[in-house]
Amino acid sequence: MAAVGTLVDRIYRDYLNKPDDLSAFSRLDGAMTDSQNTLSYEDGLFSVEEENLLGNGAIVEVGLELMLVTSANTSTRVLSVSRGYSGTTAAAHNDKDNIFINPTFPRKSVFDATADNIERLYPSLWNVTTTNVTSNATYAEVPASTVEILTSYVQNSTGDQYTSAGIELLRNFPPSSTNTAVQFYNTSTGKTVYLVVKRRFVRPTDETVDLNTFCLLDDETYHQIVMVGAVADIMGSTDIDASTQEFITEKLAAESYPIGSGERLRNALLRLRSLLIDEARGNLRSLYAQPVAIMNINY
Repeated sequence: MAAVGTLVDRIYRDYLNKPDDLSAFSRLDGAMTDSQNTLSYEDGLFSVEEENLLGNGAIVEVGLELMLVTSANTSTRVLSVSRGYSGTTAAAHNDKDNIFINPTFPRKSVFDATADNIERLYPSLWNVTTTNVTSNATYAEVPASTVEILTSYVQNSTGDQYTSAGIELLRNFPPSSTNTAVQFYNTSTGKTVYLVVKRRFVRPTDETVDLNTFCLLDDETYHQIVMVGAVADIMGSTDIDASTQEFITEKLAAESYPIGSGERLRNALLRLRSLLIDEARGNLRSLYAQPVAIMNINY
């Protein structure tokens, strides 16, 4: 099991934080509530030069939250802050959580880019899940992310064979608490119906949710697609210094994807994302062939 936060950490480690880039950081000296307007930081981690950056107007980051420093007392190591700065949300933080000064790539921005790219995988790619429901006279709920029933099997009346179940997927279906359900026809009630379903990927709500069970992102290739896409999005909205661009270029070259001269790095990342999607989509289609429509008839 891996949380979304581990994918965010990989984006920093593999693409955004150069090995020799030692960001100024300290740690909270005591927990913070979501309404507290002061924070204390530990002694001995910020240098004198770094503490000099903590004047009025400095930005500090804890978790996904940015805070605007309104006053600083470096003798007592206490900052007065305006919470939830620049579109982030004030949240509770734990003792010893890291504090960063003026982050180049705010964690909230990296998380949002990651979430966008997880959601954006569908319809090019999808998750395939097996599940089962019990047939009845009305409907059975299925997860909201379900977009297609690939196969369905039910035991026949004599119990010696499994045959295709008569089943229909109902989407945008208000009677279901998930807004998605299946209904049955030509299938006896009370039967266990085994389903193989296509599901879209689910946007994470925070860093703690599981990549596999919540987001349905259970393939390392998909993780790579999300990371590359997120970095491309970040490069489109942030001025990237030359040394970071060089680091990313070297990373891509190490993955046998060298950047041609004169080609913009963001465009190269988008091309790599497209190539990875094409490869993953080919693998999916080889496992789960899609019907071909000829004259409005599926074959």
